[in-house]
Amino acid sequence: MTRYLGLHETLETLELIAFKTVCLTKAATMSKLLPDGDLKTILSDDLESGSQDLEQLQTFITKRKETHND
Repeated sequence: MTRYLGLHETLETLELIAFKTVCLTKAATMSKLLPDGDLKTILSDDLESGSQDLEQLQTFITKRKETHND
């Protein structure tokens, strides 16, 4: 049996992906404008963890798990 997300779950996941993408875009833009090294480090860490989060969210949309009920 193939597991699918419900319509509301798919829409909420897409909404989270869009929000996370905007956050990463803003962090990337701001990191280039900041003169302070400490703030750049914080934004760099945020970019790294945010990218991982975004990849994980995308797997809910693009990969489906096969399950078997025996």
